[in-house]
Amino acid sequence: MKIHKKYQSSASPEINLTAFLDVVFTILAFFILLSAALTLPSRVGIDLPITDRSSQGDSNSGDLQPADVFIITLDPTGQMLKDGKLIPPQQLSQEINGFLGSSTRGMVVLSADDSTVSYQIVISRLAELRAIAGNRVAIATSRS
Repeated sequence: MKIHKKYQSSASPEINLTAFLDVVFTILAFFILLSAALTLPSRVGIDLPITDRSSQGDSNSGDLQPADVFIITLDPTGQMLKDGKLIPPQQLSQEINGFLGSSTRGMVVLSADDSTVSYQIVISRLAELRAIAGNRVAIATSRS
């Protein structure tokens, strides 16, 4: 027995992908937003010193006297200055070693007050000073 079709179509059937792509992109957007909400932002770990709130003043430098601090200032080009004068790296190393030898509590402080000094320069200069003075290096900050 032969079954006859009422109509015969020579064109192949079309599949409309618009609705399918809408659903796929909606699900993709949902999972992207969900994963962004579930991940914690990575933070840089910094060990802050413990301060004694009962002491007067808001300085946590202990009993450091001005004579115990060797201040180096950075200019915007990254040059190191001592008392406003440019100091070559070799001479700076000698002066820091002499200062730390004469002061048992001495600290080398890097001050970059100029806001145009890049962070990269500050970090590289801190590394240089750390190679000379070890853990007796600090960075001066100011409230803004």
